[in-house]
Amino acid sequence: MTDPNLNPDPSTAWAVDPQPVAPPPAPVRPKPSGGYGGGRVPGALVLVLAPVLAVVMFAGGVVYDRSGVLGAPTPPAVSAGPAASPAAGMGLVDEAWRTIQDNYVDPKGLDQQELSYGAIRGLTEAVGDEGHTSFMTAEEAKAADQSLSGSFVGIGVQVSEDDASKITIGTVFPGTPADEAGLKRGDHIKAVNGKSTEGETVDETVSRVRGPEGEQVVLTVGREGVSDFDVTITRRKFDLPLISWAMVPGTSLAMIRLDQFATGATDALEKAIGEAKEKGATGIVFDLRSNPGGYVNEAVGVASQFVGDGIVYQAFDRSGKQKDAKVQEGGLWTDLPVVVLANGDTASSAEIVSGAIKDSGRGKIVGEKTFGTGTVLGRFDLSDGSSMRIGTERWLTRGGHEIWREGLEPDVKVELAENAEPILPETLRDMTAAELAASTDAQLRAAVELLTGGN
Repeated sequence: MTDPNLNPDPSTAWAVDPQPVAPPPAPVRPKPSGGYGGGRVPGALVLVLAPVLAVVMFAGGVVYDRSGVLGAPTPPAVSAGPAASPAAGMGLVDEAWRTIQDNYVDPKGLDQQELSYGAIRGLTEAVGDEGHTSFMTAEEAKAADQSLSGSFVGIGVQVSEDDASKITIGTVFPGTPADEAGLKRGDHIKAVNGKSTEGETVDETVSRVRGPEGEQVVLTVGREGVSDFDVTITRRKFDLPLISWAMVPGTSLAMIRLDQFATGATDALEKAIGEAKEKGATGIVFDLRSNPGGYVNEAVGVASQFVGDGIVYQAFDRSGKQKDAKVQEGGLWTDLPVVVLANGDTASSAEIVSGAIKDSGRGKIVGEKTFGTGTVLGRFDLSDGSSMRIGTERWLTRGGHEIWREGLEPDVKVELAENAEPILPETLRDMTAAELAASTDAQLRAAVELLTGGN
């Protein structure tokens, strides 16, 4: 791998037996740390994480939230006034902290750690890098490490918060407890162990679903056309293959799907491409639908399998200095046809790769507009094991296109019907050409037609 350097009444209160409280923790300038398993930049480990979609193994419980602000490749202007001063800002935070400590009616009930965590979360949310720049507890940071290692203890689903704020299953991974329990794409998780998920964030639901290996969790599931029902699932450890692939029936094409840019994604892709070549593949449908991103060095490695030269994406640090991510040599599919499948939950590293393939002229994107992610994250651990993910770079596509809030437009726009199921390689492997032609996966069918010229 190359070096990825790349959101009462203020009247007099009666004080009853006020308790001494600790002052707010002193501001800490955390030392950058690793732990995500990828390469480093000076100062932080770099990730590109996802969007509204949350990859939730419900054990690793990693949530990849909304993407961040992608501005022009120059530092944003800072408004004048007291709030522009970090010292003044911290003074106000300290004032608020002490006001709570001195006046809250139940001083013994104040949880100092929760207050600290709430303050840090508020800081990261107020940055405006909508969920990308964020705070993780020590447990959440450990879960994030686990998720991007490719090994999980959990149930094995990918979820998101839909437009109605429902926690919705996007993918059920084959061979996992969730698969064996009969969960399906489109199911809503309405309660966890009898407690409703209404009003919860994805993070909050995830934290209640994940848990120790061997223990059970009861999910109340909403499914269109049937009454709500409960499913009891036992969490267990499983390895999730990053890559799956199959030959497209009736063609010399290979469909290769990458689920996320975890450690080893590039190696797994190289192996799949080699096997596809041995089977006589002359074109690749590269499925990045609902891929939430991951390590940016894996994105560079993956893109380099398809793009032979130049850069993968453009990066700008906080000073506006540009440092582009260059294509790695030795790609295995740099001169043969490729089409990328994408949808609205294709994000971050997946958008970097899609943009590199599109902008280099190596292939077209089929499907829907991608999510639109703008920052590369650095992880900074705090003293108690919790950590902050901070957008340390802004990125643009290889061709200099900004995608923040807009996403990448597909070359061939194809939307799936509301109840259509995307075909995964595991299913495609057992299909006939006639079954594929009659399937509801219009995006895959369009990609195959594009590569075969309609034949």
